[in-house]
Amino acid sequence: MRIEFLGTADSAGIPVHNCKCEICNCYRQKGLINLSTNAFIKINDKIILLDCGIENISNIFDGKEIIAVLLTHFHSDHCLGLLRLRHSKQNITCFHPKDKEGFSDLFKHKHSITYIENKPFESFKIDELLITPISLIHSKNTNGYLIEYKNFKLAYLTDCAGIKFETIEFLKSKNIDLAFLDACYDERKIQGNHLNYLQASKLLDELEVKEGYLIHASHTTLEYIKNNKIVSKYKYINKGFFKEIK
Repeated sequence: MRIEFLGTADSAGIPVHNCKCEICNCYRQKGLINLSTNAFIKINDKIILLDCGIENISNIFDGKEIIAVLLTHFHSDHCLGLLRLRHSKQNITCFHPKDKEGFSDLFKHKHSITYIENKPFESFKIDELLITPISLIHSKNTNGYLIEYKNFKLAYLTDCAGIKFETIEFLKSKNIDLAFLDACYDERKIQGNHLNYLQASKLLDELEVKEGYLIHASHTTLEYIKNNKIVSKYKYINKGFFKEIK
C-alpha cells in the first residue's frame, strides 16, 4: 500500500495569487506549486482518493481504476474534482459524512458516482483496507478516517479544529502508526475552523502516534515559522510526500 499527497496546503494553495510574501515568492522562484490538501492510496494497482478537491483529478488518474473516494467534507477544496470525475465511464463509490446539501449539484446529477453516507465509528471494508470514519470538529460536518492495512494503522485527519474526548480515546486505543493532522494556523490564532501547529502537535502527542505530520498549511503560517526560526517536533509535508506501507 502507498499513500501519496497531491497537495498539502489550505484552500488558497501556494503560491497565493499575486501574493509577494517570502514563501510565495520562494515557490515561484523554484517553480513549485502546492495545492489544497488531497491524497490518495494505491493498493493492488487500484486508487482510493482521500478527498477530491483538485479540479483536474480525473486527468491525473486517467487510465487508473478509482475504486472509492473517502470524502472528509463538502467544502470545495475537498470535493471540487467530483464535478468532473462523475462523468467517468467507471462506477465510483464516494463515502462521505452526513450532509443534506452536499456541494453544487453533485447529489442531483450523480452520473457514475454512488454516494454512501458514513457514520463515525461504523467501519467498512474497501479491498484489503478497514476504514473507520472519525468525527472532527470543523465548520461543516466532517469525518477523518482511520485506515487499517494488515497490522498498520493510519489516520487522515483534516479539516480539524479539534477532536472530542471519546474520539481521542478511540484513536489512542488503536496505537496509530502514522497520522496526518490539520495545522493550518500559526500560534497567533488560537480559535477558528482549524488547529494551529502548537495545538496540532499537542494533539499528536496526546494520541501517542508513532509517526506524525502536519498538513493543510497556509502561506502565512509557513512564513511565520520561517521568520521566527521555529522548530517543531512534527514537520509540515509538501505535495508529493509519500509512504510505502508493506
